Amino acid sequence: MFRLSMPILLFMLAGCATTPYGNFVAANDEAHNKSIAHDVTQQLIALYPPATTQFKLQHPTADSFGDALVDSLRTGGYAIIEHQKQRLNKAAEPTISDGMTLGYIFDRMDGLYRLTVLVDQHVLTRAYSSKENTINPAGYWVRKE
Repeated sequence: MFRLSMPILLFMLAGCATTPYGNFVAANDEAHNKSIAHDVTQQLIALYPPATTQFKLQHPTADSFGDALVDSLRTGGYAIIEHQKQRLNKAAEPTISDGMTLGYIFDRMDGLYRLTVLVDQHVLTRAYSSKENTINPAGYWVRKE
């Protein structure tokens, strides 16, 4: 019984340790992406001072929302270390101390968009509603520390 329960326990813990990051909205509008990216940048400016804060992305930003977010953060005064695949020359790689880790999860459920931003161990979440080709916040920012 013990031999069977250990692999199951390890499998469950491994599932909890992996968090999928990125954009999980199938088709989202460019204007909506820019609006939400600007909103999250304004919230990060209120919490983390630009020009002295550097963010290290935890995942590639291969989608239109990720591109809008990176552009908005750079315009807001943040230095961004983009996610890169593991290189052979590890000496040239920036270390984790070179910036605060940044990741996002952008998804949609029950007609609302939800953006979760992870900065180191801090989590910021906000919902957005889309009506008549505009997107508006559906509540306040929620911050978990």
